[in-house]
Amino acid sequence: MGADFYRAENENGEYVDDPSEAAVRTLLGGLDNAENTFVILQAEKDESSWYASVALTDEGGYEVVLRDPSCREHGVTTETSVEKIARDLILWIARRDFRGRSGRHATLRPDVAGLARIAGLDPVAAGPLLPWDLAEEVAGVRLPADYRAFVDLFGPGGLRGELGVVTPRPLPGRPIGVGALSRMVNGLVNGTGAAFKQMREDSPDLCPYPVHPEPGGLLPWAGNYNGDHCFWLTEGDDPDCWPVVVWLRGGFPCGWHRYDMGMARFLLLALSGEDPTLDDLGVATSTAPVRVPARRPRAPGATSATSRQ
Repeated sequence: MGADFYRAENENGEYVDDPSEAAVRTLLGGLDNAENTFVILQAEKDESSWYASVALTDEGGYEVVLRDPSCREHGVTTETSVEKIARDLILWIARRDFRGRSGRHATLRPDVAGLARIAGLDPVAAGPLLPWDLAEEVAGVRLPADYRAFVDLFGPGGLRGELGVVTPRPLPGRPIGVGALSRMVNGLVNGTGAAFKQMREDSPDLCPYPVHPEPGGLLPWAGNYNGDHCFWLTEGDDPDCWPVVVWLRGGFPCGWHRYDMGMARFLLLALSGEDPTLDDLGVATSTAPVRVPARRPRAPGATSATSRQ
């Protein structure tokens, strides 16, 4: 059927489409010094140039090469633990750019799966929180595929108790229906959005971007108690290509930072602690659990798309 996102292949020509961590461990465990000495993992799209390779060394360990020209990354390390190599490879792959790809064969996106692994969640357990297509029709905006997958898997809550990701909420005592997304978007436009729109009207230098529903405007999707906010910059018709823009209150008046990546990949970067700019979000330094999923009701119309509360 072909891979949705990436493929792992060994020297003998054996391959696995969209391999799990366990599948990568199996491939690495089959390496030998006689006929099968390396495994390569690369994107399903031929035009993508990132790849990872694992090769046996003469000393009995493994040489791991990670290369992604898009971010000038080219690292070579040695390791002896197959388990650690497989885990690190899957999380590294999760941080590649999969914008515009949602999975044709019901495969969870690598970036969202990577977040699930860090949080200790079972990606297989995810199901639709609400009928997204109908909900988006009601809300008037189509949201990125990684956000929809994230919400389906994680539900309401925050990362490490620091950064809250906005999610559709039901009315009290009612299941989640398509109207929840409409209420969420309206709340964002009339709340956080209105505040930044006023900032822009008072001084365009303080808010250099238009605000949704203006074309190409900022649409908030996360924030914390310190007043830091994460937005999509809704440029173009494809929401999977919207970049992330962060406003860090502590950097006022120059607190704007743009990241040309999707929301899930951005969260992986923030959790990694590799970008000091994002330390203000608090998720890299906190020792709290990455995610404590809240118990949430499922919409009876999650598959039939009938509820419009």
